[in-house]
Amino acid sequence: MNAVRVRAAVPADAEIIAAFARALSLEEGLPAPALQASHVREEGFGAGARFRALLAERAGRPVGYALFYRAYATEHGERGLYLQDLYVLPEARRQGTGRALMAAVARACQADGGCYVFWNARPRNRAALAFYRALGARKEPTVTLSLQPDALER
Repeated sequence: MNAVRVRAAVPADAEIIAAFARALSLEEGLPAPALQASHVREEGFGAGARFRALLAERAGRPVGYALFYRAYATEHGERGLYLQDLYVLPEARRQGTGRALMAAVARACQADGGCYVFWNARPRNRAALAFYRALGARKEPTVTLSLQPDALER
């Protein structure tokens, strides 16, 4: 078995990142996201980048990704990272890929002076919840709320 290699995404990876984001949404029973490769190229790179992405590869083939951005928590009085997406192709699961991506996100957080990483998981995604518990993640007693475009406009 080939070892997993995690690297920072580059603009040429925009298509695969958008495809992985689509696969994640569809696997979770959600509609395909609006994210397109053009969004990844425009928003993920350069001086004004709004997010960062990591790609996991085996034998030079992309098998997963993590997409995250800076956050700040008053609870800690420090910065950290919000993990927006973590996805591993089904055939690459249970081989250390997700763990390698999470470790790389944790290192990116620490390198940025952060002290925490947080994220959401869907309650019905039992495999993801078991994976996160195995990493030592704790379940927070929160409810995720959002203002979607129509409500935000109001």
